[in-house]
Amino acid sequence: MSTLAWPLLLLAFGLLLLIAEVFIPSGGLIGFLALCCLGLSLWRAFQQSVDLGLKFLLADCLLLPLAMALAIHLWPRTPLARRVFLPRPSPEEFEVSHSSQGLDHLVGQLGRALTPLRPSGLVDFDGRRLDGLSEEGLIASGTLIQAVRVRAGQLIVRTAPDPPMEELLTRPDRIEPNLTNPS
Repeated sequence: MSTLAWPLLLLAFGLLLLIAEVFIPSGGLIGFLALCCLGLSLWRAFQQSVDLGLKFLLADCLLLPLAMALAIHLWPRTPLARRVFLPRPSPEEFEVSHSSQGLDHLVGQLGRALTPLRPSGLVDFDGRRLDGLSEEGLIASGTLIQAVRVRAGQLIVRTAPDPPMEELLTRPDRIEPNLTNPS
């Protein structure tokens, strides 16, 4: 055998064991054997000559990160990784958890702040308790508010202008004058 045979075989076997360590759960035993093979490879190369040992040391410094990167790149495609990782979500699951589709009809309507909005709190629209966000500033509890838009499943509201008297008379169940907070 040539002078390069043993150091090359030990280097190749050490790199293969290092890649196998990522795929086979061994509690570090395979990784320890890989490091032993790589160390023996360096020792045998330095036994031949210092120049050959330095070349193998340079090869180790270049090949070890490449072997680990390859192993980490390939690992998600293994059966073990498929059992460990969560499955990809279906397109239906990509929807925002707070869907705004049920709130779009409230834009422009009047409601009431159930809690102080600093800037967020509970609001009441048509008897539904919803999460509301003040467009600007603080809104006191019980204040008449108007829905401006829906953003990320949250109703953006502002203090409503005083409604005309005819609207108060036609819909007394939905809108009450705010006598405690004149705005």
